[in-house]
Amino acid sequence: MYLKSLELQGFKSFPDKTKLTFGSGTTVIVGPNGSGKSNISDAMRWVLGEISSKAIRGTRMGDIIFGGADSRKPMGYAEVSVTFDNRDPENRLDCMYDEVTVTRRYYRSGDSEYYINRQPVRLKDIYELFMNTGVGRDGYSIIGQGKIAEIISRKSDERRSIFEDASGIAKYRHKKTDAERKLADTEDNMTRINDVFMEVAAQVGPLEKEAEKASRAIELLETKKRVDVQLWLYDTDKLQTEIAEAEDHFCRSSFDLQTVNDTIASYEAQNEKLFDISQNNKYESEQLLSKISEQTSINHRLDSEYQVSKTNVVHTTELMAGAAEVIGEYEKAIEEESRELLTRRDRMEVLQQQLALRQKEHADAVEEQKRLRAEAEVLEGKIAEALVDLRGYEKEMTDVKVRLSVIATAKSDDDGKNTSTLEEIAKYEGVSAELAAKIAKSEKSLATYEASLADVNREMEEVSAALEEAYECRKKLEEQCAEKKLKSDSAKQRIDTFRAMEEQFEGYSNSVRFVMKAYADGKITDRSGAPCGKIYGPLTQVIRVEDRYVNAVETALAANLQHIVVADEETAKNAMFALKKAEAGRATFFPITSMKGQTPTHEMEESRKFRGFVAYADELVECDDKFRDIVSSLLGRTVVFDNIDNATEMAKALKYYVKVVTLDGQQIQIGGSFTGGSVRHRGSILGRAGEIRAMEDTLKVLGTEMAELNSEIDRISRAIGEKENKVSALNDKRRILDVMKSGESTTLEQLRAKREANDTLADKLRADYGSVVEQHRRYEEEVVSLEARERELQEGIKAISEFRSDRDVEKNEILERCEALATSITEFYVKTIEAQKDIETE
Repeated sequence: MYLKSLELQGFKSFPDKTKLTFGSGTTVIVGPNGSGKSNISDAMRWVLGEISSKAIRGTRMGDIIFGGADSRKPMGYAEVSVTFDNRDPENRLDCMYDEVTVTRRYYRSGDSEYYINRQPVRLKDIYELFMNTGVGRDGYSIIGQGKIAEIISRKSDERRSIFEDASGIAKYRHKKTDAERKLADTEDNMTRINDVFMEVAAQVGPLEKEAEKASRAIELLETKKRVDVQLWLYDTDKLQTEIAEAEDHFCRSSFDLQTVNDTIASYEAQNEKLFDISQNNKYESEQLLSKISEQTSINHRLDSEYQVSKTNVVHTTELMAGAAEVIGEYEKAIEEESRELLTRRDRMEVLQQQLALRQKEHADAVEEQKRLRAEAEVLEGKIAEALVDLRGYEKEMTDVKVRLSVIATAKSDDDGKNTSTLEEIAKYEGVSAELAAKIAKSEKSLATYEASLADVNREMEEVSAALEEAYECRKKLEEQCAEKKLKSDSAKQRIDTFRAMEEQFEGYSNSVRFVMKAYADGKITDRSGAPCGKIYGPLTQVIRVEDRYVNAVETALAANLQHIVVADEETAKNAMFALKKAEAGRATFFPITSMKGQTPTHEMEESRKFRGFVAYADELVECDDKFRDIVSSLLGRTVVFDNIDNATEMAKALKYYVKVVTLDGQQIQIGGSFTGGSVRHRGSILGRAGEIRAMEDTLKVLGTEMAELNSEIDRISRAIGEKENKVSALNDKRRILDVMKSGESTTLEQLRAKREANDTLADKLRADYGSVVEQHRRYEEEVVSLEARERELQEGIKAISEFRSDRDVEKNEILERCEALATSITEFYVKTIEAQKDIETE
């Protein structure tokens, strides 16, 4: 299991979507205090299931949502996603995917959402997924600020959970605790059931008496219902008379309302014209005011510039007069200074001549001093060199004496070693021969192991490559299967939603929902209390229309879509009585026995000849034969055209005697009125059935494709299993060969090291024996040369001592002359300083 990335949005100081990708190796996040480093570890702990706001440095859970800034609005939610690579076969999470993404989202309303690979899960599922991995909310792999001190300061029992998680038993302890809790709950439930059973058993006798009373009450209720029905019939006749009068009054009021609306429309048109004229005048006035304001600003600016220029002229004239007076004074002062300058120049020439003469004398004295010091330094160097030579001769004399003593000692010691050295050389040569035979045998065995290991490695590479290819293929198939599973789940959810909407009669009026619910509950009965006739439901539930004709049919039927189809007139009256009794509104009913179909008119027959004709509207509807008259009654006098232009052409030619609708839902009524605009393409009541059928077909195709993919995944998984077994066997064989090769290599290296050490010792003994013989010869020659060198060194030491004494006398004489010149130079400096002071004074 490998951490790949961490994505944050709206979490604390991360309002924008921020993704942190972690590569191989170690990733370190650094920054100053307050830069948000700890927010990253808080996000990791929170997304893995942390439920304590204090653990993520907050007082309440809502504090994790970005609270806004001067330039940013507050966020409405916080979301964090963490992705793990789950391809390690030895350290996998308990999940089928090779990449696991855990997402947690929290809203300001307090709602939380949890996802694993974008699939909704519970917090418990995330907690159990990371159990025994050390990564969960209580895992030891996330150590926050002060966490180490907290762990150390805990009691031993409290620290046990950390060691249980590290050892891999926390998950089983959690399951054990959960099982014990469920057992305890089950025992409590059994106890409560026994209590309830005993309580109910004690109530059986009283309830039997109450049941008899309830039966008598039902009989009385049925009698009351019959009386209510008779009363309702009387009220119905009376209401029908009142309704007729109200309809007549409504027609007259509608005409008056239309007249008033026309008058209001004409007044509104006049008002719009007057408003346009007013706006134009207002615009021209604003333009003129703008020009006047600009001209006034220009005049003020020019007047200000004139006043400033006038003031500058007066000030400049005054400055020129003052400058002329100052120039006259400066000219007088320049003349006086010029006369005084000539006098000073004559005095400086005399002093400079004296200074040049003294500088020449000083330079001669300095040169003489430098020459004498150079001679003294040369003599000092020669004396030092003579001392070095003297010390070298003395040291060499000592070395010669020591070397003569060493040679005398070595000659006496080497004579006894030669015999034992020859014996050791013979012994080492015998050991080398034995080791060479063992090395040859070990090299042959090692070559055999290496050849076998090369064959295993080659076969291992081939199997591993095939296995990797199979893994990749299975991963792609699993991704395809997961994608199709997601689509399938989405389709199932939409189908369930639409079906639930149909079952709950979503989109229908309250009266329709009341009638259907009351019918399902058996609450709609006839006068005798017997169940009423069949209620089939709204018209939309008994007809079927192809998707391309839904808009046209839905427009043509309009409100009729929600009217209820019933078996006969009595059923309709019973349902109306139930609506009235419950005061649940009004509804229209289509009794099968009373609705009669309509035949096409002459004008409708003529409409077939026009361009764009599609069909009569009732021909586009599929239904059972018993509902055909209802469909014909509603749509038998409506034709369908492809577009509004062709429909207009036909309607105009037939004097607007035909009701027509277009495929996109535009409508022309008999008499020439047009109705149209946008229509709702998805989610309409009539289109739900078509969408359900389309999604069911899609679901079947997805099921077939998923079955094929799962079959292929199973086949590849079996092949992967065989290859993994083969890889495991090859790994075992390779480990055995590696162990044998490593052991043989170690043996060979030891043998080679022993032979090399043995040969080295033998060679060293041979070299030592030869060097001893040669050394004896060189000792004799060296003694003769060392004695001659000793005599030469004694003569050289004597000559150098005499030379150093003579040069030391010459150096002292030169130093005395330098002291005398230094005194004269000091006097010259004093005189020079006095001359410079005189020049500066002048």
